[in-house]
Amino acid sequence: MSRERLFDRLPEIYRTRDADPSRYGQFEAYIGFMDEILEALDDHVETLYHDHFIETCSDWMVPYLGDMLGVTHLKGDPWTIRADVARTVHLRRRCGTPGALESLAFNLTGWAAHAVELRERMVWNQHLNHQRPDAGGVPPGALDRHIADPVRHGTVNLRDPGVLGFLGGAFDGFARNADLRPRDGTTARVNLPNLALFVWRLRDHLVPVARPFEVATVEQTGPEEGEARFAARYTVDPLGREMRLFNTFRYNPGAEPPDFSVPDRTPGPMPAARLEEEEPTGNRDEYIAVDIFDGSRPDDPGADAVGLTVHLPGTVFAGTEWTTRGASLCAWEDGLRVPLREREIVVDPVHGRVLLGLADDATEGAALRSRLRLSHTCAAPGETGAWPVGRRFEETIWLGLAEPEVVRVTVHPGGTGLRAALSGLSEEGPPRIIEIADSMTHRVNLADVDDIVDEDGPTLTLARPFWIRAATGQRPVVEFRQPLRLRPAEPGNVAQVAGLDIRFDGTFLTLRNAPVAEAIVTRAAVNSLRFVGVTLDPGGHHLLDGSAGGSLAAHQPALFLEPDLGFDDADTLEAFEELPEVVMENCVSGPVAMGPRYTLRLVNSTVDAGDGLAIGAADADALAWGPRTEVDGVTVLGRVRVREARGQGGLFRDRVEVRDHQTGCLSFCRFSGDADRLAQNFACVFGPAARVAFTSTVHGNPGYGQLDRVTTAREVLEDGPEADEMGAYGYQLNSHKFRNLGIRLREFTPVGVRTILKTVT
Repeated sequence: MSRERLFDRLPEIYRTRDADPSRYGQFEAYIGFMDEILEALDDHVETLYHDHFIETCSDWMVPYLGDMLGVTHLKGDPWTIRADVARTVHLRRRCGTPGALESLAFNLTGWAAHAVELRERMVWNQHLNHQRPDAGGVPPGALDRHIADPVRHGTVNLRDPGVLGFLGGAFDGFARNADLRPRDGTTARVNLPNLALFVWRLRDHLVPVARPFEVATVEQTGPEEGEARFAARYTVDPLGREMRLFNTFRYNPGAEPPDFSVPDRTPGPMPAARLEEEEPTGNRDEYIAVDIFDGSRPDDPGADAVGLTVHLPGTVFAGTEWTTRGASLCAWEDGLRVPLREREIVVDPVHGRVLLGLADDATEGAALRSRLRLSHTCAAPGETGAWPVGRRFEETIWLGLAEPEVVRVTVHPGGTGLRAALSGLSEEGPPRIIEIADSMTHRVNLADVDDIVDEDGPTLTLARPFWIRAATGQRPVVEFRQPLRLRPAEPGNVAQVAGLDIRFDGTFLTLRNAPVAEAIVTRAAVNSLRFVGVTLDPGGHHLLDGSAGGSLAAHQPALFLEPDLGFDDADTLEAFEELPEVVMENCVSGPVAMGPRYTLRLVNSTVDAGDGLAIGAADADALAWGPRTEVDGVTVLGRVRVREARGQGGLFRDRVEVRDHQTGCLSFCRFSGDADRLAQNFACVFGPAARVAFTSTVHGNPGYGQLDRVTTAREVLEDGPEADEMGAYGYQLNSHKFRNLGIRLREFTPVGVRTILKTVT
């Protein structure tokens, strides 16, 4: 709230006299001290007023407001605790109904939820005096009943793949015999007292208006009437990789009862059978949209966007009608069993492939190659890595400078290219912020950047810091043709080198056509190199090569920073006095190798080297030691060999070796127990007793890096920092969410009802 200064409210004569050059500003400064006291009192009174309301009160005040309602105290994410107290009265009035339990689960976790009374899924034999026809009062044998509709008290109908796609899930409409086995907490056993609460843990991320990867446009052999003459093949992933397509989470919490779970609006994998247009087999409009756009770029999808939007240029496809269907395209070279029709889009949601049926290649195919865009949805356990999330940037905090130079970068006409934005950094000037305002693929040939020098490869010469960041809600891919190399313009200029703080935010960094053994960043002779919410392509993804079971790509090194910092002569190296610091915060990275002069800090990040060396030395000697390392919530897949180590919340799947085991302390970590050489440690657990298992360790899979709560040891899930799970996703407080949900379910579930918590993703 804006306030009028006390000095401005004084009579004009006092302000005029204070402006006299002999006493300029003295009286204003004196009155300013009184203003500070009055502002502090005003802020305190305003805070006291806001603390009367659960929506605006301070975090520490939430339990006190809960005490007035008799709410059991919970711990965890402040947002979920606040939502729990805010909805207490409303949920108590609803007396444990399924809708209330769904609302309760959403408030405490932020996940999509669906409650099912499993007694309603039990099969029964009807008595002739008490017939129970299906919903709508239509008898199961009526002629006007659709043959694919599920029969509540009959056998499973095999005629509709769309309905069968829900089999065994939250929206399964088929009846079952009673399952009398004891509940195991993971299986929705159908029985009279059982109530299943399905939750979707993975978070959906909608990447707006990205350019898909073109595979080929092939001519169909002998097309019949109505069939497409040409088939345009694309992969949804901009880098041509396998991608599991998800649907977006669309809900209406303001409805009565709140609507948190609609079959085709949950953040789960797209079922191919539901991508048809005709009911009841499919419900295409809830998964796929076709947008014919005018101008140079389509608009970003809105808040109610579906999982996949195909943007087609209106210059060629204006007025056309398109049909869609789902199918497996794992062997699209052999064609489809149902031939591709003209103006048809076939989507493979499992592999992330798209086929478009065209009449000609010269006009339609060329238009797609230059202007086809897709807005697609993928999923991940959280916000670790590059994802299109909301961002708040504080430029004044970065180096304490209020007015840096801002350059806006886009791919479509009218924007500045990334190559041009990187030029001119060898000249003195204000820090440069390069904001990428789209989710396109930006290819950079460093050899074409102005003022580049060639020192074992194109090297950026810097006289000022720069910051490359993705605009809020965007996820751009930056594809370097050569590894990124950074050096100061004047290594002996202490002031210049001390100000070289380089930062990347929200971008996916990868190499194009480079040897796999070459790292993305191979030189960082700067003061600090910081990555926030960045994916440094770790490789290790599934290859779409048609091999049985799907082969995996080799892992891509992220950093390889040599001990001499890339300087050719000893004098230049001696003139460079800085000890560079590399920081990764909420990042996914491949193997990291550094010289002893560097310091590595990992926060809520994943370092993936497969079975190789994840963190070590940039040296051919296998016995060399890597950098001084500090961790605060990290998952490391691969061996670690460093000079020093300290921190908390580390989940190390493989062997860890620390040279100086008398310095630093590692607490609340999990180690392999395989001949580890550790620093001092506190409250740590060791394998194989402390078993750890992941939903997936293949980069690109939706559950990559997510702990499997069924087979992972309790100590790993609950004995990390803040009494929550260890690893990169400990900051999400998932164990607190499960624990809080269990407490509330015991309080809100009616007597005699047994609740089964089932995770869908």
